[in-house]
Formats: sequence, C-alpha cells, structure tokens
Amino acid sequence: METTKPRTVSSIGMFDMLKGAGMLTIVLGHTAELYPLQLSNGLSLTAFLVFVYRETLMAAFFIASGYGFRKRSIGKCIHQQLKSLLKPFCYTAMFTTVLHFIIHYKTFHYLPGSLSESIKVAGGFLLGLPHTATYFGQEFFSCGPMWYLLALLMGWIALDVILNIFPERYIPWAVGGCALLGWGASLVWELPFCLIQGAVITPYLYLGYLAKRQHWLDQPLSRRMSCILWAAVLLIPAAGVLLLLKGGEWLGLLKAVLPGAESTLAALAISVACLLDGLAGLLFVRLFLRLNRHRNALVSFFEAIGRRSLYIFCIHTVELTAIPWYLFAAKYADRPVLGICLQYVLSLGSIWLVCALLQRRRDLVIKLFPARRHTPQVHYTPRH
Repeated sequence: METTKPRTVSSIGMFDMLKGAGMLTIVLGHTAELYPLQLSNGLSLTAFLVFVYRETLMAAFFIASGYGFRKRSIGKCIHQQLKSLLKPFCYTAMFTTVLHFIIHYKTFHYLPGSLSESIKVAGGFLLGLPHTATYFGQEFFSCGPMWYLLALLMGWIALDVILNIFPERYIPWAVGGCALLGWGASLVWELPFCLIQGAVITPYLYLGYLAKRQHWLDQPLSRRMSCILWAAVLLIPAAGVLLLLKGGEWLGLLKAVLPGAESTLAALAISVACLLDGLAGLLFVRLFLRLNRHRNALVSFFEAIGRRSLYIFCIHTVELTAIPWYLFAAKYADRPVLGICLQYVLSLGSIWLVCALLQRRRDLVIKLFPARRHTPQVHYTPRH
C-alpha cells in the first residue's frame, strides 16, 4: 500500500489552507471593528475577538513565511524582497488613493476636503505607516492592512542580516534583541516604513526558519510541548481581557498585574507576550497542516482562497481604505450583528469580483503572449 507523506517538505503550497482561512478571518475582523459590541462589564466583544485573532493568526502567518526563509547575501535578499513585495504595495497605494478621492468626492461633494483626506491616505502609504501618525505637523493615515507586506519585507532583511553577521550561538540573542529594540522604539516614536513591526516580527520568522531546520512540523510533539502550546493559546485571551479592560495599553496591563513595577518589567512583559504569540502561532500552523491532510471540499475551498491571498490582501486594502464603511456602520448602529453580516458579504463580494477580473486579465495575457507563460509570479509568501 502506498502511504501519503505529509506535505511539509516544501513551503510552496503547504500553507495555502492557512492563508485562505486567514484571509476570511482578516476581512471579518476588519469588518467587526466598526461595530463595537459592548458587554455589561464595559468590554468590547469585537475588540476582544480582533485582539485574539491578531495575536495568533498574524504570528502564524509570519511563522509560515519564515518556514520558506533561506539565508543569502544581504544585497540579494534586499533585491528579492523589493521585487516581490514592494511592487504590489505600490500598485495598491496608487489604486487606493485614486479610488478614495473619487468615492469621497462623489459622496460628500466637497473638493478641498476630499483632496485633503486623500493626501493623508497617500502620505500614509509613502511613509509606510501602520497607524495614523503626525509627521511635519501633518496627520497621515495608516496604510491599512498593507503594513503586513512592509513588515514582512523589513523582517526578512533583518533576519538575513543577523544570520550573515552573528555566529550561530549568538543568533537567538540577536533576534531577541532586535525585537526588544523594535518594542523600545515604539514607546518613543512611531517609526515610518514599518521599521518597528519588521523588528518585532523577526522572532516569528526565525521560529519558522527553525521549524524547517529542526523538522518541528514533521514530527509529533511530546505531551509536555503540546501542553505548553495549548497553555499559550489559553493565556492569550486571558491577557486580552485584562488588556482591553485597562484601556487597551500594555501599561494598563502591567499596572493590573504588577503594580508599581511597570517601568522596570515592561521589557519582560512584552517578551512574554511575544513568546505566547509565537507558541500559539506555531500550534495553529501545525493544526492547519494536519487538517490539510484530510482532502475534502472545504479544504479545497480554503486552498483556492489561499492561492489568491496576495490578490485578496491588496484588494481588501483598497476597499477597506477607500470606501467610507463608517457611513454604512452608522446606519446599523442599533443592529450591529446585521451590519457586520451585510458588510462582510459586500466586502467579500467586491473582492471576489475584482479577483475574477484580474484572473480573466491574466488568462487573456497568457493567450495573447504565450511566451510569457513562464514569467515568475508574485506570491503572498516569498518563494525560493
């Protein structure tokens, strides 16, 4: 009898199911953010759910990306990252800015205001801002979900620099120091071009890199390690409750857990949080790989979405930033669940329509220019 070997030999395609499920979750999370469902104790249910999915899902994405990492020269790594990630970022920035101006002008019929807001959007993309920030006395909006691509670009370069400079035994310490440097910088200033996020995600990329070298995804886990991973998954929601009840800041969480010691132990608390995210993300990667072995219609559906994840990611950024969804949310403020469902369906419908149009365009180009059939394609996770 021929046995089926787990698909963990190559990083190409093995994480499509994870990316597909992640794309649907990300769109849902961004939709739910506009509808704060308040519980009796003042905790926002949507903010809590968004916190949990960000902490685990994004860590899993970065770990999966790190699984395909390969050490190379620093110059070659920079060139490869700019080629594969910067191009879709620039296209998305251009379309988002133009569509934002058109929609807002048609909606509000006020040219100066529409132009001013669109400049803030364009400036946020040019500066690569993960959050709305003020530079040179001018406010700029964030680049939306596209911070992920910039953070991935910076993180890959940072990890490659560390692997090229430091001896093997000092690499874990250098990776941890890079993350702490990023967190420390965030307490002082919001650096542009997602430099902070690129530094912070380096441990997740390194964890994925080690997972491939040490075959952590191929081998069964010990009972002790399984308990550790599941404990991390359970601790993240508990930390989220404390975090959100205390105003949504790490300082509030530190005051709740360690009164009077927040300044001294801030780095320790952040390190523990990153460790929990990494462990939970690794568990999610393993679970999706296990589910991927059971071939059925649902798995194929998620994989089909995952193969188009870069398209979905860019299109979602355009519609989320350019369309004034807050006006839609205001109409359903008294019926938040219905508003979430309707907006989610509309968002997914627009994403599917544009993806279909882009796919038809790609098929047409291949028919008209057969010689381009072997042109390398840009993937969501850098391929080697």
